[in-house]
Amino acid sequence: MKKTNVKRISAIILTVALLFTTVFSTTILVSAASFSPRYEAPSYDNQYYYSSKNIFYSAGYGMPNCTAYAFGRAYEILGYEPNLSHGNAQDWYGYNLNGGYYNYGSTPKVGAIACWSHDSSGHVAVVESIDGNTVTYSNSAWSGSNFYLTYGNVSDPGSGGNSWWNFQGYIYILDSDSGSEPSNGGNTSAEPLPTDNYSLGTYRVNVSSTLNMRSGAGTSYNTVASVPNETELVVTDISSDSSYVWGYANYNGTEGWIALSYCDYVSSSAEEPTEKTEPVEDTTEATEPAEETTEVTKPDDSDEIQDDPEEKTTEVTEPETTEPTTEAHDYVLYIANENSEETIAYPLSDLYQTASVTLDAGNYLIYMSEDGNTI
Repeated sequence: MKKTNVKRISAIILTVALLFTTVFSTTILVSAASFSPRYEAPSYDNQYYYSSKNIFYSAGYGMPNCTAYAFGRAYEILGYEPNLSHGNAQDWYGYNLNGGYYNYGSTPKVGAIACWSHDSSGHVAVVESIDGNTVTYSNSAWSGSNFYLTYGNVSDPGSGGNSWWNFQGYIYILDSDSGSEPSNGGNTSAEPLPTDNYSLGTYRVNVSSTLNMRSGAGTSYNTVASVPNETELVVTDISSDSSYVWGYANYNGTEGWIALSYCDYVSSSAEEPTEKTEPVEDTTEATEPAEETTEVTKPDDSDEIQDDPEEKTTEVTEPETTEPTTEAHDYVLYIANENSEETIAYPLSDLYQTASVTLDAGNYLIYMSEDGNTI
């Protein structure tokens, strides 16, 4: 009797386990297959957009705002909080690459988050439908339209945004839900990103503070310089890894690699900086007054004329020794997010100055420099 009871109990447990697995798997598949496109603005009682569920709404950056809308839309699609960036739109793609939360690529898919970088914030939108070659995106705009639709072409990645925006790629939030492999442009952590959408030429840094320049094309390489926002750099080589597309450039004599997803493409011409050499012709004209200076030296027969400048130079040298004391110590506080190539720089008036900084959750490297040297 005891043996038959054991068999019956085991059979019941196995049946429950199989039933649970079947129901759980079906639930996951339904969440990916039952996608319902949104072509109208969400109502104000929709908790995914207008409640504490939405991190941007609760922080005072609700709609109209592309990040608040895309975050809420992803929450609405998945039914639970998405693992998306809590920062500016241009940070979303890199945040996902570094965190490995969702599959990504350059081909539009229903429910995917489209990411662009431009100006100082970027833009994100949601793919609502794909009919033939037409892709429909839902959007919201900071200080603009609360909700609107744009349209693009399947064969032209990022065509749903403005032409001057830099398209970064798509985040496939439904791929990890269904367990399916990315297709037609999907990527994995081991594959380098495609570089087709990037060209050699001039790029402008587009971050809130500074951008890391590294000794190699990857986040594992050392940082060799911090490039300030809006700095224009001429990219002479392009490479990529599984996280970023990198551009090789020269910044104030330091050569290294920068993540191009944090830059805006300016021009394909790399010869523009050479035009600045034209004023050299003016220096030859400046040699004409030099003849006049030689004429002035003719009456230099008296010792008094030679003594006067010497006395003046000694007077000038005295304040010069005091001037550097006001600039001798240039302190800067650096805060680097491990999930981003952007580094925030805070100039300090002295070593003991306090700074109040608000940061998103994550891992940060904090250090200081004195006169350009890390302390």
